[in-house]
Amino acid sequence: MGKSKKVTLIIGATIILIYAIFAIADTVSQSSKTVDEAFERYINSEFKTEVVQKEIGDKKFYRKGHSTFVIFEVSDKVSIVQFEKEVFGWKRTYYSDNRNEGDSYSTVVDGNGDILLHAVIPRNIVNEIKTIKVNGHDADIIMLNDKTGIWLMMNENKDNFNNIKISFLDEVGNVIAEM
Repeated sequence: MGKSKKVTLIIGATIILIYAIFAIADTVSQSSKTVDEAFERYINSEFKTEVVQKEIGDKKFYRKGHSTFVIFEVSDKVSIVQFEKEVFGWKRTYYSDNRNEGDSYSTVVDGNGDILLHAVIPRNIVNEIKTIKVNGHDADIIMLNDKTGIWLMMNENKDNFNNIKISFLDEVGNVIAEM
């Protein structure tokens, strides 16, 4: 191998090594040690003004599988932020916000192929709900306060979720509403 090829190989390897070091440093700087710290970092970056930050109401932390969700209110919206534990700490992987009306749901497929379904529970029936069924499977209910709650479901079983039917049930099992 000639000297020029060796020099080119060394320069190329050095550039790749420098790039890798910067990529790792960038990943470490974007990660947080705790979910609380990751959430605060998220709030400070997304809601830059103090006025909006003061409008943030109740919040709940909810762990499901390998993810932690933070559900919180801002004005008349209910937001959900998903954080996942990675090698260098906690990192935000998903964000959604909906008006506190509960007339629709959101679906997203995460990096592991799991399907996340979630929505705000309709305001007019939030106090009557004891169970929520999504295609016959129980969804988790997270209440922020007595007027606001959301439901969410992580589905690792990909089948049976093409046509989604959501049923809101009372304590006896009667259907109150359906979507």
